[in-house]
Amino acid sequence: MSEMVTQSVSTRSAARSYPWSHWRRQVLAIVRLELRKSFGRRAIGLYLLGLLPVALPILLLVSVQIRGARGEVADLASWYAKLFQGFNLHFAIFLGCVTVFGSLMRREVLDRTLHYYFLTPVRRELVVVAKYLTGLVVTVIVFGLSTFTTFVLTYLAQPSDQVFLLRGPGIGHLAAYLMVTALACVGYGAMFLVFSFFFRSPIVPALLLFGWEWLHPFLPPVLKQLSIIHYLQPLCPVPIPEGPLAILSDAPSPWLAIPGLLLLSALLVAISAWRARKMEISYEED
Repeated sequence: MSEMVTQSVSTRSAARSYPWSHWRRQVLAIVRLELRKSFGRRAIGLYLLGLLPVALPILLLVSVQIRGARGEVADLASWYAKLFQGFNLHFAIFLGCVTVFGSLMRREVLDRTLHYYFLTPVRRELVVVAKYLTGLVVTVIVFGLSTFTTFVLTYLAQPSDQVFLLRGPGIGHLAAYLMVTALACVGYGAMFLVFSFFFRSPIVPALLLFGWEWLHPFLPPVLKQLSIIHYLQPLCPVPIPEGPLAILSDAPSPWLAIPGLLLLSALLVAISAWRARKMEISYEED
């Protein structure tokens, strides 16, 4: 009798855990399939966006070799902070997320292949989560490599800079910039994924969000909390001045910024999954 009870309990436990393991296998299968399609000719534009920030440190190295001049390490750290926040975050990563996440579902509609996913015995919510994870893997790899390369090239010219990179706080700075890069992909990716379900083209909401992020220093403190960059800038190891016209406000603590950004991204992905559940496929002529 006791053996029967034990077997019944184990059967119920397996039944309760089965959906999660089954969903995980389905998500991983879709991710593997999407990754094979993502790293190809479709990603050429993304590769170019990842290479753009690398050009500036290369020009800096060439300038050092020609002129033989080099600033202090502190000045170099400030220079890279401006490059990362002003170009990587505001431009390259932003546009990369528009390109990748804004077309995750739209590309399937244009290729008339979305119904293949919806006809399989996979929940639509899992399809959305798998596509989002695929976009994260692609963007984090591309822009993570871009951030790593630009940082190393910046401190490559002189021995004093190399000491900062290898035996000073340089490793910690690099880790912080890589973390901010990944979080930017998480936040902007979730934002543009949800936009793709409510707008026919991501261009208009992308332009509006692009302007909103650039206006962040001049927004009132309450409105600053509605921008992704508000939670990313405090995580950067070297702060940069926002200018004399900027409206001062308290930056969120990293202990609040990171969980807040992750929770916001999870909410946006959940909205996208809910929208996909009610989505009707209509292949219209474009």
